[in-house]
Amino acid sequence: MTDLSGDRRLELVVEPRSDDYDAADDRWRAQVGTLHEELAAQVDTFQRGRAASGTKGTVDEVILALGSSGALTAAVECFRAWLQRDKSRSIDVRWDEDGVERHVTFSGDNVDAATVKEIARAAATRVGGPAWSSTEPS
Repeated sequence: MTDLSGDRRLELVVEPRSDDYDAADDRWRAQVGTLHEELAAQVDTFQRGRAASGTKGTVDEVILALGSSGALTAAVECFRAWLQRDKSRSIDVRWDEDGVERHVTFSGDNVDAATVKEIARAAATRVGGPAWSSTEPS
């Protein structure tokens, strides 16, 4: 886990989804846990709770903290590997850009440069660097 107070890295909220499993299904939760472990091994991650709509509880969100093109590339490679294991999966990624929430969805067939480009542009803007040219997935 990372403390990002005062940090200029881009925070990405990662929300895995499945067409085949309910969010509360233990099998799905195990699959999501695997993704979280793989991401944590490659990039800075932390968790935070947000209010769950219509309930008194919170939902834990996994946040990626991207501060380099290498971190973005590593995250995208984790997304790609995880998505390729089951075509019913997708990953929604959200971030704040100057007070506006932005969003992309990765699925097994669209983890490509065009999908990653929006995140790379936002990350480069946040950290004050030039556009990241090395973020195209391999």
